[in-house]
Amino acid sequence: MHILMIEDNPADARLIDLYLKEAYSNGYVLMTAHKLSAGLDAVLKTSFDVILLDLSLPDSNGLDTFVDVHEQITATPIIVLTGLDDEGVGRSAMKLGAQDFLIKGKIKSKDLSRSIDYSIERYGLHKQLSEYSAKLESQAKNLISEKKKLSEAQKLAHVGSWEIEGVNMTWSEEMHRILGLQELCTAPTFEMFLRFIHPEDRNRFKETIEGALEKRKAIDLHHRIIRQDKLIRILHTKAEFIENEESRFFCFNGTSQDVTERMREEHMEKLVLAATQSYNSVVIRDRKGRIEWVNEGFTKLSGFAIEDVKNSQGEKLKNESEKDIHIQNEYHKRVVRRKMPVTYESKNFTSQGILFWTITTLTPILDENGEVKKIICIDSDITVRKRMEEELMLANKTSEEALMKGEIALFELRTAKKQLEESLKIKEMFLANMSHEIRTPMNAIVGFTDLIAKAELSPELRKYIHAIKISGENLLVIINDILDFSKIQNGKISFEDIGFKLPLLLNNLLELMLPKATQKGVSLFVSIAENVPGNLLGDPIRLRQILLNLLGNAVKFTSEGGIYMDVGLLDQSPESVLLKFSVRDTGIGIPENKLTTIFDGFTQAESDTTRKYGGTGLGLSIAKQLIELQKGIISVESTVGKGTTFSFELRFQLCQDSRKPTGKAVERNEPLPEISRNLNILLVEDNQLNQVLAAKVLTDWNFKVEIAENGVVALEMIRKTDFDLVLMDIQLPVMDGYETTRHIRTTMPLLKSNVPVIAMTAHAMAGEAEKCLEAGMNDYISKPFNPQLLYAKMSEAIKRAKEFRKANG
Repeated sequence: MHILMIEDNPADARLIDLYLKEAYSNGYVLMTAHKLSAGLDAVLKTSFDVILLDLSLPDSNGLDTFVDVHEQITATPIIVLTGLDDEGVGRSAMKLGAQDFLIKGKIKSKDLSRSIDYSIERYGLHKQLSEYSAKLESQAKNLISEKKKLSEAQKLAHVGSWEIEGVNMTWSEEMHRILGLQELCTAPTFEMFLRFIHPEDRNRFKETIEGALEKRKAIDLHHRIIRQDKLIRILHTKAEFIENEESRFFCFNGTSQDVTERMREEHMEKLVLAATQSYNSVVIRDRKGRIEWVNEGFTKLSGFAIEDVKNSQGEKLKNESEKDIHIQNEYHKRVVRRKMPVTYESKNFTSQGILFWTITTLTPILDENGEVKKIICIDSDITVRKRMEEELMLANKTSEEALMKGEIALFELRTAKKQLEESLKIKEMFLANMSHEIRTPMNAIVGFTDLIAKAELSPELRKYIHAIKISGENLLVIINDILDFSKIQNGKISFEDIGFKLPLLLNNLLELMLPKATQKGVSLFVSIAENVPGNLLGDPIRLRQILLNLLGNAVKFTSEGGIYMDVGLLDQSPESVLLKFSVRDTGIGIPENKLTTIFDGFTQAESDTTRKYGGTGLGLSIAKQLIELQKGIISVESTVGKGTTFSFELRFQLCQDSRKPTGKAVERNEPLPEISRNLNILLVEDNQLNQVLAAKVLTDWNFKVEIAENGVVALEMIRKTDFDLVLMDIQLPVMDGYETTRHIRTTMPLLKSNVPVIAMTAHAMAGEAEKCLEAGMNDYISKPFNPQLLYAKMSEAIKRAKEFRKANG
């Protein structure tokens, strides 16, 4: 690509050259002229694909500069460069024939490359259409041939043309193809065209066209259509007036280009942009692991700039340690081989030689052939967590030594006890902070993934989104395992005693696990003995959790054969039954010397099990403790290479008529209750991504949403506006969610002080819901939130608020 830049400011010329290198690498040749006269001489000697023209030059200034160039150079697209205060001049230049204008000081690499590419494309298309039009006028005998060429040109560019003249309308052949019509319509009308416009865009499109017809002005807008084959596409429609000599309206000519794929690419770019603007370190590597780009978060974390590490494997971060570099390269090779994300803990050193730890996630970016093209590396700093773990280990060791001394001295015993209590407190604080810090970004990742999945996506993009969703769900399982383990260890676990339908629970489990088993080519069978009662009293959530852990393990470690879950009756009385549940697989099996430790926390059968199959090593420990806390027993039998059988016994009360099971504890996708659509919701949230996510979910329900970034702003908004409900984050700057809610309840007038408040927080430790209720909140939901559960909680809270207002006038 040959580019001429007429620019007298060396700094601006250098900056644009840098952006061109970033956008096109070595795929361009740039010539720079510092005066208009020199630029015009260059054009006479060399052919250029595009001209970048500064309007303020030593020998010319303002729009006259463009006019002088445009009059002498008609075969090259021109992009005008203006100052920060000359946006209007840039637009005037476009009216005179410039392809685009860019404001110096606001130009970015993508803006420059997109403007150049689109200007060349538009200019080429305009030139091609103009040539076809001239030929049509001068060669009437070749009218049919020229129309065909024009149609082919439109087809290549996915641009259809149309014309409105009075009440009549005509469409080009490409316009028919864009609309998905199989046969040409000989007498199309504007009303017929409107029927293809997406219902949500139809009124805006109609008003724009009618307004343009009335005011005689051009239009430029994006809108959706629904083709005849029901596919939804995005069009870029532009139109302008063609007037006669008396300046009276003659006709309204327009083009509509299918830009669906381009818009999807820009949408993905915005998603990547949101990730790169995070506080985490983001690095882009090629398929061989060589660094190509880093964000500001990387520089702040490591102290290295892009110039320090570009085209390297990151050896400086590893302090030239061959072992650490080898480990990192093995993870990169695994990403390229499996084409799946990989997460691991990584030891690194800053530019000052200071050690820091990160959780590193490598995510592959595939090309059109399904091969790894780039690798995005996201690092989260966990140095503080590592230090806390070391302190915990040291504190636990100190406590154990103090306890072993026993009766040496009462003073030493009290000291050891205090150290142990402090260690447990640090552990709980660590788990709470870890839960919050992980759940906050996970809320955005899972939520946006669900939103993107609802859009029209190609199979390849849908595969990527599915991979992100599965990875997020797997991470949530690990978080919940750790939190459940902490609750059990602290004696804060509780069990419900409600009615439920055992067959329904098992069917739901089968539906949940069947896709994973089918994907691995493993059969899954469930069998319930005929004498097992269907209606029981107990805790279906904990039973489901136990069975999910056992079935999940079976699917994880079985690559062929089948998995069999059996339920049998061991004993029955008039009030209760003793049931035996068995989960048998044909997987890899467990060595005999490991059967006694398989239920220990953070323990796997082999040292490399976590690396090969994933997981925390907590699932079986949690299942065993949940069973034993309900006075049940669990056992395991296994043969290496043949399979494993886990069995446990639990007693359940029989469900009497007065306590019929509702099934609500286990049923999924229940119909949502009705809520008035004209509600004003206040969202109190400081995280911008979570603001966008929650607002999108709420507006999709047709609620009006206002956002406050902290508690102080929220109180001021509530004083000025009547809200139907408040969604309150807990961890907020300036004033947290607890204090903000207490102010609402104690300082506001009667009706405002009783506005429903639902906590929506990443805190998920035991006792969090109770703390929210004590602060005066009506309900609690943890992040990442289930939209269906949030809707149900909002419905209940608003229902009670209406009853309160009715009772209090």
